Amino acid sequence: MERIATILLLAAAAVGLGYGYMDAVERQAAQDAADSAAQELAAAEAAAQAVEDAKAKFVIPHDSDENTTAIVVALDGSGSSDADGDAITYSWTLLSGDAELIDSSNIATFTAEPGEYTIQLTVTDVYGSSSSEEKTVAVATEPNNAPEAVLEVYQED
Repeated sequence: MERIATILLLAAAAVGLGYGYMDAVERQAAQDAADSAAQELAAAEAAAQAVEDAKAKFVIPHDSDENTTAIVVALDGSGSSDADGDAITYSWTLLSGDAELIDSSNIATFTAEPGEYTIQLTVTDVYGSSSSEEKTVAVATEPNNAPEAVLEVYQED
């Protein structure tokens, strides 16, 4: 009888350990999945922040004129070069945003209202080899603080 009780006790202990082990494995798997999701979220947030940080950001300056709704943005490609010393040409393209680029070779300008604009510069050498770079420009609205109302109440003499 003692032998049967010992066998049953050992079997129960083994089952209990098995369930305990399975529970620990499941908890670890759940924790690993949560950690992986957190890492993916952090990586996505870091990538989004890197994109945001790469934007050239401007604010329309406050000038007390409500009709001022845009600024002129200059784009400078004069730092472009050809490793062989070949002459290069500049081609400017507005990929997104509503504006007209005014192109004068290595410098272009455009009038920007609030919004985002993506511009591409392509430089091409005399052999037809080319290279491109894109930049995003973000223009914010003119800041304006609300006026402060002050009401004083007093008795006139």
